[in-house]
Amino acid sequence: MALTVRQNKGIIVEYKGQGVVFDPSGNSHIHPIFVSHAHADHASSFKFQDSPKYATEETVNLLTALGWKNIQNWNKVKLGDKIKIDDIEVHIHNAGHVLGSVQYEVNTPEGTILYTGDIGLENSYTMKSAESVKCDILIIETTFGSPIFSFPKRREIALDMVRWATMEALPNQRLPIFKTDSIGNAQEIIKIFNTLTKLPVVTTKSASKVSDVYRDHGHDLNYYDYKSKDGEELLESRRCVVISPKGSKLPLNNTEPALASGWAVLFNKRSKAFPLSDHADFKSLLSFVRKCSPKKVLTFHGGTITKEFPSYIKTKLGIEARPLSVKAETMNGQIQNSGSRTKTCTNQLLKTIKIPGFSYSTSWLNKEMARSGFSVNETLLALDFLISRGILEKNNDGVKLT
Repeated sequence: MALTVRQNKGIIVEYKGQGVVFDPSGNSHIHPIFVSHAHADHASSFKFQDSPKYATEETVNLLTALGWKNIQNWNKVKLGDKIKIDDIEVHIHNAGHVLGSVQYEVNTPEGTILYTGDIGLENSYTMKSAESVKCDILIIETTFGSPIFSFPKRREIALDMVRWATMEALPNQRLPIFKTDSIGNAQEIIKIFNTLTKLPVVTTKSASKVSDVYRDHGHDLNYYDYKSKDGEELLESRRCVVISPKGSKLPLNNTEPALASGWAVLFNKRSKAFPLSDHADFKSLLSFVRKCSPKKVLTFHGGTITKEFPSYIKTKLGIEARPLSVKAETMNGQIQNSGSRTKTCTNQLLKTIKIPGFSYSTSWLNKEMARSGFSVNETLLALDFLISRGILEKNNDGVKLT
C-alpha cells in the first residue's frame, strides 16, 4: 500500500487504496479528478459529466466562454486551498501558465508529490511565475525541455514584436497579425501593446471571448473584437495589430502574419516568428527542479526533441529521473507487473464482483484482493482494464458489472 504514481490516460497518484487523478484524457478512472488549467489537452475530463472534478473558477469560466457545454459535477479550488481525501491532502499552488492554472501538491504520511501541470517560470505581462515546492517526487512537464529552447527575456521579445509591427509591417502598408493561442499568449500580446504603445489591438472571436474572461478576473486589457463596429473601423483604417488563433484565416488583404510561440526558436528567418511562450524553457525547468529538491523526477509532455531531459537532470543535478510511464513508481523505485500476474488479478476481480447491478466500493475491493495477495496498484490496474473494456462501469459508489 505504498505511495505510487503512474500514467494511464491521466496521472494517477495512489496511497492505501485512495487516490487522485490529474488531467485525465479517459473516463475509466475511479478517483477524484483534478484539472490543472483550461487548455483542451488538460481539461478533457470536463466532457465526462458524471466524474467528480476539482478546478479553479477561472478554468471553468474559460472553458464555458469557448463553448464547452454541460460542465457539471465540479468543485471550485483556489490558490492556498487544501483538499482532504482520507490520508491524502492536496494543496493548490500557482502554476504561472495561464489564467487559473495551478500545480497540485499531494501530501501523504509516506511522502509528497508535486504535479506541475504546465508551468511558466518568468513573471510576464499577465502572469506571476510559478512557485517552487519542496517535494519527494516531482512530476514535471517538459514541453521545452531541450537546450535548443532558450527564450529571451520577456521584455526583449515584447520590444521586438512592437518594433516589427510599428516600424516594419505598418509602414509598408501591411496589417500585422499575430498568430497564437487564444488562451495565454493572446492576452499577453494585448497587454504588451497596451503597455508599450498606443496602437489599438483587434482580436478575433475566440481570443476576444477568452480576453473577456481575463478582464472579468481583474486583468486590465484593452482590445476590440473584429466583428464590433470599432473593430471593423480599425481593420478598415489598417492602424492596428490583429490577434488570431494559429491556423485560422481572415478575409483580409495585405496582411503580414507572424507566429507568437515558444516553437518559434525552431523557425528559419524566412518566417516571421517570436519566441513568446507561457511555458518554461530548458534552463528555467532545470532551475525549478533544483529548487524543489526532489528525490526523484518523473517527466511528461515532451517529444523526440525533449526526450533527453531526464538525462540532463541526472547529469547536472544528480537526481534520479525518468519519463513517467504506466509502471507504478514508488519512493524506492518502479513496481514491475508481469502480464501473467495482471491477468490473474483481473480474473480474481471478476470472481469477486459477482452480483450484476450491485456497486462495489474500491476500498472494499482493495481489501478483498489483498486477501488473495494482490497489491492496491495491481487491483487498480485490473479495474482500469475492465472499465476500459466496458466489462465494469464506474459510478459514484464504486464499480459494477455492466
